Amino acid sequence: MPNIYTKLLAISGGVLMTIFSSCSKEDQKQAKEVAINMPVALSLNYGEEKDLDLPADLLSQQDVNFTLAFTGNENIQINADSRLYDQLAKAITLDRQVGKLHVNSGLIYPNGAVSGTTGKKLPDNYQVTLIANNQDETLKGKQTITVTVTPAKAGIRGLDNSGDLSYAYVLYSDPEAGFELEANGLSLEGTSWYLDSTGIAGVVALSGNKIQFKKGAGNPDKKTEKVYELLTTLRKDGFDVASRKFRVTFIPQIRFFYGTYYPEYDLTVVTNQVYIALGNAYVAAAPTLYPEKYKSAFSLIALEKDGIAFEDKDGLFSLNEKTGAITVKKNTSLTAGSYQLRVKALTTTGLTFTTTMTLNMAKLEE
Repeated sequence: MPNIYTKLLAISGGVLMTIFSSCSKEDQKQAKEVAINMPVALSLNYGEEKDLDLPADLLSQQDVNFTLAFTGNENIQINADSRLYDQLAKAITLDRQVGKLHVNSGLIYPNGAVSGTTGKKLPDNYQVTLIANNQDETLKGKQTITVTVTPAKAGIRGLDNSGDLSYAYVLYSDPEAGFELEANGLSLEGTSWYLDSTGIAGVVALSGNKIQFKKGAGNPDKKTEKVYELLTTLRKDGFDVASRKFRVTFIPQIRFFYGTYYPEYDLTVVTNQVYIALGNAYVAAAPTLYPEKYKSAFSLIALEKDGIAFEDKDGLFSLNEKTGAITVKKNTSLTAGSYQLRVKALTTTGLTFTTTMTLNMAKLEE
């Protein structure tokens, strides 16, 4: 008898093992693993928004659901009210109806940034996992997308902000040496401007988005250049989200006139009124622009005769754009009077200056 029972148990056990093995194999077959064909990496500047298309082959299956997971990142504390996962859930969203994964980098922060408030460091990139499955769990798939956010570029109003460094020149005689920061379209909600005052404390101050140099900035003698290197940042929750490097150079007075300057005596001799014979050709001496290293280009911006705008139809007056020298062609059409030419000098600093030269023309007495 024991042998019969033993055989029956062995047979029953074998049948059960076969059934369980069969079920397990069926489950494995039913849980179909699908590929999610989407970009594996996405890069954005802070404030930029981008969409990624969800896979069309999965979207066409009405029972397929999409979810996001952020567990590949350390869930650090961002502020008193939220952690990193909370911010990622706001910034990276799914819309099945339009078939898009949407990323709004303005709702998170540039990667690798360290909070000036908590000292917490953000990850070098954000790991975002897209998961696809259906209700009966017969289909599943996932893909991780690496999202990288870089800091935006702030700007200085009125300056060229296309490069990494903005430049400005300020005359010592300018009483208002101030500049205004711009966020270039970024949301300012929850943000504040910051100025690195290392080495410039007491010289420049920041109020809101305005940088103001104090009186006395530059070299005490005000005769030589003084350069200040500034770094301004826009911060949100203690993290730098945008920045601008900024160089301000204080320069001495720039003199621009027709005449001669003697720097050793600080003596100026102005010769902006000359008398010439009517109809004769004439070339005026080039103007003085001091210090000469700031010289760049010249242009003629206005011409008047006896205080009234004069149209030079015959092209008798010309200006050398490199030197600023004025030329009058020999002619028989001009009439006696005072011809005033207004000339603009563009300096290497970007600052412009204007001066005048008056040519008094009269007939020679025989």
